[in-house]
Amino acid sequence: MLRNADEEEEAAGQKITPGCFIPSRESAPLFLTLKKARGAVSLFPVMSYSSSNRMADALHTRPFDHVPVLPFLAGWAAAHFSKDPPARIYRDPQRIAEVQIKAQETLGFDGLFGHLDPLHIPEAFGCPVHFTKTGPLAQPLPIPIETIEQVDALAFPDPRHSGRLPEILQTARLLAEYGRDRVPFIGLFEGPFTTTGRLLETERIMRMLYKNRPVLNRLLDRVTDFLLLFAQALRDQGARFLLIPEPTASASMISPRLFDEWVLPRLRRIMREINLPCILHICGDTALLLGSMARTGARVLSLDQCMDLKTARAGSPNVALGGNVDPVKSLLFGSTQTVKEDVWNCLRQAGTERFILMSGCSVPLGTPEMNIRAMIEAAREYGLGQAEPSSAL
Repeated sequence: MLRNADEEEEAAGQKITPGCFIPSRESAPLFLTLKKARGAVSLFPVMSYSSSNRMADALHTRPFDHVPVLPFLAGWAAAHFSKDPPARIYRDPQRIAEVQIKAQETLGFDGLFGHLDPLHIPEAFGCPVHFTKTGPLAQPLPIPIETIEQVDALAFPDPRHSGRLPEILQTARLLAEYGRDRVPFIGLFEGPFTTTGRLLETERIMRMLYKNRPVLNRLLDRVTDFLLLFAQALRDQGARFLLIPEPTASASMISPRLFDEWVLPRLRRIMREINLPCILHICGDTALLLGSMARTGARVLSLDQCMDLKTARAGSPNVALGGNVDPVKSLLFGSTQTVKEDVWNCLRQAGTERFILMSGCSVPLGTPEMNIRAMIEAAREYGLGQAEPSSAL
C-alpha cells in the first residue's frame, strides 16, 4: 500500500521532492516508487513507457526519460541486415518487415519504417524504377504531359493494385501489428511537388512554374488527390505518423513566394484531412520557409544538418522540431565521438522539449552500425538535457 508524502518522509527521514513529470493520455502509470536523487527522495511515476509514448509526448512536451531518436535508415537497414540486396526484397513485405524489425530491435530507435526507398508513388504512376549499386533511380513518365487533357488521361493509381503499393501496405500492416502500442509505424511518401518532379523531371516543372502553369496546377492537384488516398490507406493499416519529405520545395530550388503559392496549400490539405501527426522534411537551408512549413499543419519540422536549431526554435516556437545529426560528416565518415558531439550540439541548440533527434537526411549506405548506435546512446545519455557539455564531449 502506498503511503502519502508525509508518511514517506517520516519513514525515510529525508525530504520528499515531488516528481515533475506529467504523463500524456497515452502514458499509463503502473505504480509510484521512491527514487533517491541528489540527497533527496523523489516521487516518480514508474511507467510502461514506450517509444509510442515518447514520440507522442515529444509533440507537445518533454518526454519522461529522454528525447526520441529517429534516424532515417530504412534503406540502410535493408542493406545492412539482409543478406540480399534491396532489389531482391523490395517487393517482399515479409522480408522488408523482418529487416526493419531487426534494425529496431538491434538499435532501439523509436519508430518502424515500411519502405526501402521513396519511389513507390512515381512507380505506381508509371515511372520506370531501376536499382543500381548506390540505390534505386526513377525515370520520368514515358508519355507526354503537356496539356490538361493529357493530365486528365493519366492513369490514377490504385493503392490496392498499382506497382508495389500493395506490398507497401502489407508491410505497413505487418509492422503496425508488431509495433502495436510500443513502437509506432511511420508511413512515408514524398510530397506533391517532389512527386510531380519525379513524374516529369524537376527541371521541367521549374520551367512550368512560369511557362505552363495551368497544366502544372492540374497535375499537382491530381497527385495530391492520390497522395491523400494513399495516406488514408497507410492510416487504415495502422500508421501512427506520416513522414513526408518534400526536398524539391527547398529554398535553394524555389522562392518562399512560390512555396506559399504551389506547395503550402497542397501540404496543408493532406495534413488537415488525414488526421495523423505528420513529419515534414525539407532539405537544405529552410530558414526562409519555417513559417510556411509550420502553417502546413505538420506536427514536426525535420531540418537539414545545415540548419541552426536554435534559430529554427525561435522562428517556430509552437511546433516540434526534428534534426539534425549530419548523415555524412558524422554518421558515415565520423567517429563515435564525432557523432556524440553532434548529438550534444543538437540538444544544446534545440532543447529537449518538443524535439525529436533525427538524422539531417537519409542515413547513407555503408554507414557504420557503431555510429548509429552512438547516436541512439547519446540521445539516452543526455537526452533530458541533464548532461554537461564537458561530460558529453
